[in-house]
Amino acid sequence: MDGIATQNPPAAAPAEAQVRLAVACDLCGANEPVTLFEKTGDTFVRCPRCNLVYLYPQPSDSELSAIYGAHYYDSWGLGDAATGLERLKKRTFALMLERMRAQTGVAGGALLDLGCATGFLLSVAQGMGFTPYGVELNAFSAEKAKAAFGDANIHCGRIEDAPFPASSFEVIVMSDLLEHVRKPTDLLARVHDLLKPDGVAVVVAPDVGGLSHLLLGNHWTDFKREHLWYYDRRTLRATLARASLRVVKMSAFPKYLSLEYIHRQLETFHTPGLTQLARLAHKAAPRWVAERPFPIFAGSMMAVARKR
Repeated sequence: MDGIATQNPPAAAPAEAQVRLAVACDLCGANEPVTLFEKTGDTFVRCPRCNLVYLYPQPSDSELSAIYGAHYYDSWGLGDAATGLERLKKRTFALMLERMRAQTGVAGGALLDLGCATGFLLSVAQGMGFTPYGVELNAFSAEKAKAAFGDANIHCGRIEDAPFPASSFEVIVMSDLLEHVRKPTDLLARVHDLLKPDGVAVVVAPDVGGLSHLLLGNHWTDFKREHLWYYDRRTLRATLARASLRVVKMSAFPKYLSLEYIHRQLETFHTPGLTQLARLAHKAAPRWVAERPFPIFAGSMMAVARKR
């Protein structure tokens, strides 16, 4: 799922898919959300009991399926060498895994990437000595990952249906995933089951308590329809604790991006001010500058946790 956040909602799903779901807070179970604001047909709320921010009501399963269709990764630029996508993703994932290794000492074994897309993280992990496994909902991306790592190592579908036995993995990675799933606490309970004793869970997610949200307010680029839950450091720590996952380290996390990639994203998903700024910078920059990777703190946090 990893990718720069987007602003505009996807094209409307069929009318029968527009029925929204009233949900309780996934962290504490409270059912009296306080409205924060409305935007592009969506209402964003905060739980008054635990402060988890979330979308309410939430898209139906049919609407989410339409969002995650064959073209979900189009704005990444898959298949277009001009974006340098693979280089950007792999540098980001290398940084992620290097941090995890330094913080835990785990340097090998079976690694599962939830939402593995076409397998960029798995390729990096394999090169670092891990045995790569993945779960991916998007059939197009899953087929590419299977071609690289084998049918038995990649499950196309949901983690709940994956044929992996308990205590299978030293490391499970969830990069830009937790905010997308219907029941994050259920997912993390499954993660706990799949981890070996003292195994490591790695979560990268948008930080609603971070500087980028403070600066952009309601125009924050992570406020979008398929992001169902919005964590800050305290609510993410509490959510992990509910699944008996003890946080070892939590910090802001940079991603490697390029001006070319940022420009592509913001032309596809307009964000007031940022789209215009990226357009001007891209027009003025020589190509070697536009394609140069650089680390940027774009609103993400990284949590590394141990199985209790």
